[in-house]
Amino acid sequence: MPGWIEFLSIVILFLLGVRLSAFFSGTETGYYRLSLPRLMIDARAGDRRAARLLWFAERPARFMATTLIGNNLANYLITCAVSWGVVFVATTPSDWVEIVITVAISPAIFLLGELLPKSVYYRAPLRFLRRDVKWMRLAAVFFLPASLPLVAVAKLVEMIRPGPDSLETVLGRSRLAQIMSHGHREGVLSEIQTRLSANLLQIGPQPIHGSMTPADRVLGVDAESDRAAILDYARRYGISLVALHTPGSPDDWFAYVRVADLTLINRPVASLVRTLPRIPGTAHKIEVIHTLRETSAELGAVVDGDRVLGIVSQRGLSEQLFRKSRVGAVVS
Repeated sequence: MPGWIEFLSIVILFLLGVRLSAFFSGTETGYYRLSLPRLMIDARAGDRRAARLLWFAERPARFMATTLIGNNLANYLITCAVSWGVVFVATTPSDWVEIVITVAISPAIFLLGELLPKSVYYRAPLRFLRRDVKWMRLAAVFFLPASLPLVAVAKLVEMIRPGPDSLETVLGRSRLAQIMSHGHREGVLSEIQTRLSANLLQIGPQPIHGSMTPADRVLGVDAESDRAAILDYARRYGISLVALHTPGSPDDWFAYVRVADLTLINRPVASLVRTLPRIPGTAHKIEVIHTLRETSAELGAVVDGDRVLGIVSQRGLSEQLFRKSRVGAVVS
């Protein structure tokens, strides 16, 4: 093969690999930024490109498998081009020469094949994905023999180990967060509504362990304590709710009493005791809030079987829902 043809082939192979890397990296970023309601409106209005994009948006596993295979193909082409180029340029090819050349051109590959396209698609996802959807469809068909097994494995894993962090759930939270962000910017949602909605998405799926007080650190007394002892304990620690544990078992918390009830209601202490709802240790925060609200309980016992792991407060969980958070960062 003439030298100039070989050199041209190396350049073409390298540029093709970088272009494919830019395409699949950019479309992957743009996909996460797509507005599903906007796509649905455009598709129903007869926009064929929007309809094709909507098809991909409703099948995230298929799209992710296609981009994964495409990125690997791009990396393979770039690697082949670099290796071929080393053989072509170096009179005595060696491993260290290939390493030096690879390190030298890596910044350009990263900039042109990853960073720049991701930034562009991030800023205008719908515009560029509408333009490229025909190529994405072609890639999906071309990679179908390889992508179908990946999709099947992903579905099988979800069936075996179902959980709240599936790809559809993560994408759904991300897109819902975008809608809330746009709604707040346009004045449809108030600051407090936006904050509450964002925190529900971000905090709700989190396990309850991070918000409970461990059983050995709970502020409370023996269930057989009298009114004076309970009130004295509450004054000493400045608490309005006093947890009660089983006599002789300091970590077996089963009930609580309100200081306000002890002060204002002249009835036996036993009649003022409120039972702690028992909450599985595997529960998520949003489930716990719902349970406490349904039972009108201010405290709940987080348990693992018969063992009490700790105590959780409805007030503490509710306060987490109104903390300031970045809406755009919601993906849990």
